[in-house]
Amino acid sequence: MLERIETFLAQVPVDWAPIYFSGFFVAVTWLGIIFVRPLLRPWFWREENTNNLVTYASSGFSLFYGLLLGLLSVAAYQSTKDVSDFANREAMTLSTIYRSSDAYPEPLRSEVQGMLRDYTLYVINKDWPAHRTGVVPRGGENRLEVLRSELLSYNPETKGQDIFHGEVLRSFNTLISFRQQRLAGVTTSIPGVLWYVVFIGAAFNIVFLWMLDIRLMPLLILSGIVSFFLGVMIFLIFSLDHPLQGAVNVAPDAYRSIYDQVMKWDETP
Repeated sequence: MLERIETFLAQVPVDWAPIYFSGFFVAVTWLGIIFVRPLLRPWFWREENTNNLVTYASSGFSLFYGLLLGLLSVAAYQSTKDVSDFANREAMTLSTIYRSSDAYPEPLRSEVQGMLRDYTLYVINKDWPAHRTGVVPRGGENRLEVLRSELLSYNPETKGQDIFHGEVLRSFNTLISFRQQRLAGVTTSIPGVLWYVVFIGAAFNIVFLWMLDIRLMPLLILSGIVSFFLGVMIFLIFSLDHPLQGAVNVAPDAYRSIYDQVMKWDETP
């Protein structure tokens, strides 16, 4: 059930997603006030201090629920930021290896630079569209394995070449590490059990609004404001969840920049 909801919401345009979330919660709240609230009258409105009782019951709950939403927002933002940082570092490492490969003799230099260009284009044109659907293709891994074999086949002839080649190999291993950390973002998400808690907590908040014993128009305005902001908060968490698939996702801009500024001009027509 939760996966179907996520699949449907992931297909909603980013510009319309906040309206969907907020509109849904406002609609549920107002419909409940009109149709469900009268059914609660015999249960709660016999007490003289109904509003005080509702406020007392909801205060502690709202505190912990607000804390949960705040922590989830921070965690989702941090996950997206981490994946973005790993992608930027991978792109910078690609640039470093590409520039360093100028010191290799021909034909190794051209082969290494050609493989790096091919890998960068693969990440932009193949990896990223696949990540949007939650898939990690094997093409990038295969290309790096071929590049590793090419680098390991080189035999330095001088001490300086040996030191330089060792630095390139260390940079290559760093590239592999950043790539693996970036790929972890494909499956990174908030656990489903926490989403259940979020939606159950939202339902409780709405029920507490239904219990208030005040005139209809002030209640509609007050509940509309609260439920609207509740929808915005849940949209924020949802949009930051799945750093490479969500509404606010990491783009391959760093790879495009490195390719255009460092590699493209050196490409053989």
